[in-house]
Amino acid sequence: MGGQRNMSVASSSTRAAPTRKRGRAVEPRPIDERLTPAIRQTLEAGLSRLRGRPVRIQELHRQFSMGSSSFPTERLRVALKGERRPLLVFFKDLNPNHQMEKARAVRALDLEPGRRELQMYETILSPERFGTLHLYGYRWEPEHDRFWAFFEDGGRTVLHNYLDMPRWTAAARWAARFHAATRGLPDTQTRFLPRYDKAHYQGCAERVEQLLPHLEGAEHRLVARGLECFVERIEWLSALPPCVLHGQYFGKNILLRRSKRGPKVVVIDWETAALGPGTFDLVSLTAGKWTSDQRDAMRRAYCEQYETVTGRQIDGEAFREELAAVALYQALEWLAWWGPHRTLSRHFGNFLRELATLLEDDFAAGASRTVEVA
Repeated sequence: MGGQRNMSVASSSTRAAPTRKRGRAVEPRPIDERLTPAIRQTLEAGLSRLRGRPVRIQELHRQFSMGSSSFPTERLRVALKGERRPLLVFFKDLNPNHQMEKARAVRALDLEPGRRELQMYETILSPERFGTLHLYGYRWEPEHDRFWAFFEDGGRTVLHNYLDMPRWTAAARWAARFHAATRGLPDTQTRFLPRYDKAHYQGCAERVEQLLPHLEGAEHRLVARGLECFVERIEWLSALPPCVLHGQYFGKNILLRRSKRGPKVVVIDWETAALGPGTFDLVSLTAGKWTSDQRDAMRRAYCEQYETVTGRQIDGEAFREELAAVALYQALEWLAWWGPHRTLSRHFGNFLRELATLLEDDFAAGASRTVEVA
């Protein structure tokens, strides 16, 4: 797992104003123009298939994206023959050997996440149904060490940069619709996805156990207590009804587009998609420095939308119990992930605080948080 969380996204303010953007050092990658002919050929073939007619590119302009995080990305401006308006394309190099410097320090050289993202776009995601991006084309050629993906450019407006609740509750409602639509999909459509089953949760417990000898004092006691609570719930977590989940449903992976009906959510970066409890995505969305009222607003939006779509009422007490257990798992999973790399990021400390809050509010002598969800 990788990426960032919403730990410093929100404060008590709900004003519709963007946060101050944090300066982030990204090593610029030079554009290798020798690849342009192959890029042109891949895009022409993909667009021709998508549109059902031959498409020809007259001009192609490439620009490295300074927003690149895990993989190097480019924004392409494509002039098509017979069309006045240029096509804006987002190009992603999924070769793990080409990962950005920080990503190489914490991520394995694994092709599977990139392949999974492409499979999500090919088999489950739908621009018409879910408002997700069009996959224009891709090139998956291990023999040439090329693993490329070309998406519709969704723009640069990221939910992560905003504090106002209407945008965040819109993201919660989108998640509810997506989870409701993907619950019970046939195995033929989802077999490529990893599953949050007993083995998955036990793997998390084992990674946390490996982390414990490297912790001391209060940190050790806190994580050990969290692990004990988690292990007691593995069987229960394994039995939760699965749906397709994003896996890193954080503000940085949610684009916003203008719409007459309000903010339109566009979810990107599906490398960590899996089959598991949909509350995992809701826990991700609501993690961080939110007030209780703000967090409850997102949870209510999720529940209301899910009930509207499915016609089934959510049991509030069971929902709170599931949220707490899933949040406990997620905090431990991220602690195990960032533990060996804690000098590279502040996130380890953030997850320790998240775990401490959970244990105090939701697992103290069997107490449960009182949250209105419907």
